[in-house]
Amino acid sequence: MKIRIPKEELKLGMHIDRAILEKADNGKTKVNFIRNYLIDSQEKLDKIKNSNIKFVFIDTARAKKIEQSKEPEPVPEPSPEPVVEKIEEPEPEPEEEEELDSFDDDKKSGGTIKARVPFEEELEVAKEVKTKAVETVKTMLEDVAVGKSFKTEDAKEEVSGMVKSIFRNKDAMLSLTRLKSFDEYTFTHSVNVSVLSIALAGELGFSKEEVDIIGLGAMLHDVGKMLVPDAVLNKPGKLTPEERVEIQKHTTHAKEVLEARGDIPEKAILMAYEHHEKADGTGYPEGKTADQVQRESVVNAVADVYDALTSARVYKPGMPPPHALSFIKSRAESEFNPEYVDKFIETIGIYPVGSVVEFNSGQIGIVKEVNRDDLYKPFVILVMNAKKQKIAEKIIEPPKYEANDLKIVRYHDPEGLGIDVESIIQTSETRI
Repeated sequence: MKIRIPKEELKLGMHIDRAILEKADNGKTKVNFIRNYLIDSQEKLDKIKNSNIKFVFIDTARAKKIEQSKEPEPVPEPSPEPVVEKIEEPEPEPEEEEELDSFDDDKKSGGTIKARVPFEEELEVAKEVKTKAVETVKTMLEDVAVGKSFKTEDAKEEVSGMVKSIFRNKDAMLSLTRLKSFDEYTFTHSVNVSVLSIALAGELGFSKEEVDIIGLGAMLHDVGKMLVPDAVLNKPGKLTPEERVEIQKHTTHAKEVLEARGDIPEKAILMAYEHHEKADGTGYPEGKTADQVQRESVVNAVADVYDALTSARVYKPGMPPPHALSFIKSRAESEFNPEYVDKFIETIGIYPVGSVVEFNSGQIGIVKEVNRDDLYKPFVILVMNAKKQKIAEKIIEPPKYEANDLKIVRYHDPEGLGIDVESIIQTSETRI
């Protein structure tokens, strides 16, 4: 059995299945992973406890009994590779350029982005990447609101981190887009749309360079809203025709702000300008039709509408993801692009990772993994029985749907049921 524990609880004989180790490298944080490591000496135990590892997953089935001598241990013979080096310098991952080449090769062949790292490992990294991205976007947009400049390189660095995380395991980063911030909607929304756009673009076959531009454009797509009066932007009631015109000006504001910088790619600028255009020509600001709108802007539009629909605002509650996807699907021809909408649904799943769902049996579970062979039958961690009482967790895999006549019938707010989604997903054993 694999369980997660704080490093402080490690003891001699425990077997580390995996752990995340971060190292500062020229001012940047480099993430590596430690795997299959037996704590068979006090020295190893001390080194890990004194390292910057945040947590460890141990495999209880591989633990060994280690006798700790009370007598002073003899001085060991010199070793060309001390244990400390093995802990602090794990086997390095492939170089960045290899990852980028592999990304492009996958996309050119039409395949999907396959997970390189287990979900549980990447989730911790993804949380830090997203948190930092939201902070960066907040600073940037607040600067725009008061007429100050912002650092484009900061935005590009955050996009790069999100692209790499999605490449390692897209479901980890995608699962975090369901976490909304009511008070900081604009900042969280900008990052969520960037994450969703990056994932969709990758699955559609865009190159690594194109995905970077799409991530940047999506992150900056709402920069023009900083120049719209707050009373109009966050008005709880129905907008007047004049107020609606004022809101629609944000795309033009964005174009002007980004063009004035001189260091934003043209396609990224166009994304901010076009993301409210519609395939049938009923959008704004120019009423362009499908053949006139760049494809990067369509990617942004699908992601933007989905995150907006599923977010609670002062004037509306958030829509459950399945309902939001149905809404977008119904407008695939008139507003978006059917191919892009279908790929988006395939990418995030009808029931995205982290969704709390209820079966026709009354049992409650958390979506652990999207089943891309049948989006209606995801891998689910059962956590409550039909009486809404907590139970020992177990995984419902696709074959069990038919065997037990199961189907998902509704979507739940985890807070309403007192379910800690992140904790359960991280500690639940990965499907084999």
